[in-house]
Amino acid sequence: MTGIIDIGSNTIRLVTFYMGKSVSNIALNSEIIGDTENNRLSDEGIEKLCNALIYLKEKAGEIPVMAFATYAVRVLENREEVKNRVYLQTGISIDILSGDEEAEYDFLGLKSTIGRKESGIGVDLGGGSGQIMIFKEGDLTFSKSYPIGCRNMKNKFVSGKFPTCEEKKKIKLCIHEMLNGCRQEGKIYMMGGTAKTAAKFYSYLNSRENTDILNVEMLDRLIQYIEENPEEKIRNVIKNRYDNIVVGIIIMQTIAECYGKKEIFVKKCGVRDGYLIKNSMM
Repeated sequence: MTGIIDIGSNTIRLVTFYMGKSVSNIALNSEIIGDTENNRLSDEGIEKLCNALIYLKEKAGEIPVMAFATYAVRVLENREEVKNRVYLQTGISIDILSGDEEAEYDFLGLKSTIGRKESGIGVDLGGGSGQIMIFKEGDLTFSKSYPIGCRNMKNKFVSGKFPTCEEKKKIKLCIHEMLNGCRQEGKIYMMGGTAKTAAKFYSYLNSRENTDILNVEMLDRLIQYIEENPEEKIRNVIKNRYDNIVVGIIIMQTIAECYGKKEIFVKKCGVRDGYLIKNSMM
């Protein structure tokens, strides 16, 4: 068995794998972005991170653990200080992934779940960034990490609990300008907690077992329902993603629009799966 700790912008998550399959999953809220000022993680923020990692390491028990960090840590000016202090206090060495590495691992995870010669677009939407992967007949032809994560975009454009109509337009325009996408062959696959939460919530509202295909109209209905119903009622289903889910859904819609897609295929794989595959090859 192997444990992988994924230090992200929304969550710090321990996933235990056996024979390449996830067998347990423990998640804690990540406060890294909130504890970052002037691109530096505060002393308090570093202590919170260490405490979270100590807790997850204890939960892993005798299982060997690997840890990596994505956008929230890689953009820090004091990331090496964070890495060193974490190692001294926890014994865990954090692998800080570049945007290119994150996209590579995302694609490895996605490729293990689709046809070997398939063409399409992969998207891993997180709290800080979004990785875009374009592939043709099973080979990656383009990949890039963009700062379009849910928390990033909300912090940049949204003044209240939910974005206004004008703020929604600004989010969409920003993504269009950044991606400058054009119609691509194949399906668009989306990974990450936002996409999985949106699919789960739609299934719940419509009394379906599982929904793994979403379209623009379905996502519009989700936004309307979230905005019109009491917070407590929504949190009972989507819990800690409530604060960012509307922005996340808007980002999902806009990315699909950029590439001329009306349907989004939600996948449960992601960077952790690819990280495990890559390290198993070494």
